[in-house]
Amino acid sequence: MSEPDGRNPDSDRVEFTVSHDGVYLSTPCHGVRVFFPVEDAVAGATLNSLCPRDGQEWLVELVADEEAESGLRAVWTEADQKQEGGR
Repeated sequence: MSEPDGRNPDSDRVEFTVSHDGVYLSTPCHGVRVFFPVEDAVAGATLNSLCPRDGQEWLVELVADEEAESGLRAVWTEADQKQEGGR
């Protein structure tokens, strides 16, 4: 469920799969879980994702977080905002 500002409260959480072959992240728009292979899920990685519900493109950066169970935290940015800010 999204918060009043439209963000999913679990969107910063990174969950490893049971077999540790990848991670699940919840999109900030609708909280839909998306999968990334473990070789891509490392601290410092910036990954592209499409929200399966509305096709919104997002960038997610994985940052090291000692307090998180997985050791990683997801920081989401709308792809359009990132591109506009980089110009």
